[in-house]
Amino acid sequence: MSRLRADRRGVSVTVGYVLMLAVAMLLMGALLTGASGLMESRSGQVAGDQLTVVGDQVAAALGSTDRLAQVARSDAAATGSNVTVGRTVDLPQQVAGSGYRITIEEGTITLRRSNPDVEVTVSYAATRVPVERTNVSGGRLRITYDPTNDRLEVTDD
Repeated sequence: MSRLRADRRGVSVTVGYVLMLAVAMLLMGALLTGASGLMESRSGQVAGDQLTVVGDQVAAALGSTDRLAQVARSDAAATGSNVTVGRTVDLPQQVAGSGYRITIEEGTITLRRSNPDVEVTVSYAATRVPVERTNVSGGRLRITYDPTNDRLEVTDD
């Protein structure tokens, strides 16, 4: 029995195997931690790019509705009848897997998303018809011109 206690050859193979597993686990943990930070930054960049595209779409829709409103204004001046014009804009419900909010002020459209926090501001050309300040969720929007208020209004549809 004392002869088996003196023999330590089997222990070195087991200890070496356990040490190799421990080093591999440490490397995997470090790689996963680094990769998760990279994925979060890429997700924020993708969300920013998508929000910029959505902001450009809203700006284009405001511009075209403004042109319609100008025609309605001139028709109202010529005929004396008030015409309400509008248009629906289909935007994505989510960007990079999360919802977002759109704030429209005179000359700027601000889009905000959380998780990760991303905010994008898009400028749009000045409209001849004033735009009502608003804050709506992403998704389907309705842009209307009401001649009684003489403003463009953006609402959730």
